[in-house]
Amino acid sequence: MSMSTTSNSAANAKTIVNEGKSTSFPPEFDAYVARTQSWLDLLALSTIWLVLAIFTGQKQIDLIPIWLVCRLAISVVYLVDLIIRSRLSGRGLRYAISRPDLMVAVIIPPVRIFASMRLLRKLFSRGNLALFMTVALILMLNAAVVVWEFESRAPGANITTLGNALWWSVVTVTTVGYGDYTPVTLGGRLTAVALLVLGLVSLAVLTAQIASNFLEQGQVAQASPDEQRSTSESN
Repeated sequence: MSMSTTSNSAANAKTIVNEGKSTSFPPEFDAYVARTQSWLDLLALSTIWLVLAIFTGQKQIDLIPIWLVCRLAISVVYLVDLIIRSRLSGRGLRYAISRPDLMVAVIIPPVRIFASMRLLRKLFSRGNLALFMTVALILMLNAAVVVWEFESRAPGANITTLGNALWWSVVTVTTVGYGDYTPVTLGGRLTAVALLVLGLVSLAVLTAQIASNFLEQGQVAQASPDEQRSTSESN
């Protein structure tokens, strides 16, 4: 009797854990989500400029077709993702209905940006330097487009082309700051502050990574041959 109760409790606990990890779906579904989620989060981050374009105050009619095409393309990507998830889940339309966030993202793509914030949990983890630098690059390019949208038609502005904006963003994020191009609008200056913070954080992460590598090399050099062998085998 006690063994049966114990086994039932263990089974219930296992079920709860599995449900928490969403393993109630087929393995193909879990594999697809694990394979595509980070890429979709990066895509969402790359669309920040599409959101902020609405608030720049610059009535650039010639850019509206580009904006609409980009929005439509992103909606198509999210729709395809939702269809694939629904099919692989084995639940079809029921899965889509159970994920209103994904359905809303198809109609209003910027909603997906909030979901991409889960990348923050990975950015500062050990071994994710490549992911961190990719996110930093995406944010830098976003800042370039955003500051260009704010500045391109502002009185007295000198960041009037996308090329100038890209040069300005590179100089700013590397904390060099030549000063040959400076934003004059409030939105442009706020973007500059965000980019400066990004540059400082990136520099700190790179410095920490380099210091960690040197420390590991020193520890390996001082280790005994047996410890070096075990370290190399574990790697």
